[in-house]
Amino acid sequence: MQPITVSFIIVNYKTASLVCRCVQSIKQHTQFQTYEIIVVDNASGDDSLGILSELTDIILVKNTRNSGFGAANNMGAGFANGKYLFFVNPDAYLLNDAVTIFTDFMDKPENKTVVCCGADLVDDRGNKQMSYGNFPSVFEVFSQLGFYRLYRPFFEEHLSISICNHRDEVRQVDYVLGAAMFVRADGFVAVGGFDEQFFLYFEETELAFRFTKAGYQCVIVPQVKMVHPEGSFEKGNYAKLKWFSESRQRYFKKTKGSIQAGIVKFLLSLQALARWLYHRDPYYFRVFRIIVKS
Repeated sequence: MQPITVSFIIVNYKTASLVCRCVQSIKQHTQFQTYEIIVVDNASGDDSLGILSELTDIILVKNTRNSGFGAANNMGAGFANGKYLFFVNPDAYLLNDAVTIFTDFMDKPENKTVVCCGADLVDDRGNKQMSYGNFPSVFEVFSQLGFYRLYRPFFEEHLSISICNHRDEVRQVDYVLGAAMFVRADGFVAVGGFDEQFFLYFEETELAFRFTKAGYQCVIVPQVKMVHPEGSFEKGNYAKLKWFSESRQRYFKKTKGSIQAGIVKFLLSLQALARWLYHRDPYYFRVFRIIVKS
């Protein structure tokens, strides 16, 4: 039996049909490397297990509770045998032989300190989607108050935490989107995997921060093309907003300290309160309360 080169890890929570599409794209486009597909069901409680159990050639891991994105990916990684781990969101899918492109790049001796690669992500219409970002900072949050308009090119290149790829060259970035992360298994284990205190959002950013502290690099490899129909928050989806706000605060406390975390909370609270006073929309007051409590 040949050694496994890549372990695909997909976390499912009530998205079984999307997982099936993702798995199909993996089988269609992964042609020259040995691989395995590990699907972790995060206690969906719907018909997901029945649908996923019909898929052939996958390892189906059944979580007993919805433990969040990072924890479920760690669980999947615990079953992995590959030299590389390919974390893929269930709503994402491959457009070309991503594994060969990534492994050819990572196997080069000059790239031995590259621990994580990301892809050029588009939506299902071909529109560019967020692929990578800069590490969050107080300056970035301050700029989001509207000041970024005074230095938009600088903000988009050096401060923004959400950036679409518009260039063709491989280049180092702070972090790549968790929807498609190709990671060295030994590097992932060396830094302790995802921090399971992050239920959703910022877990890939915090992981990349630890990669950087350990002397590794993250890069974008734009030759890899993948679809990820990412969407912004739907107005009124307070659960996701709460997770996002709490994870952002956790990230700042862990990486920057309590003082910077407090400054960030103040600036974001001020922004939400100003929007509520201007628009008189109760939605913004609810956002204000979520930020204050995070």
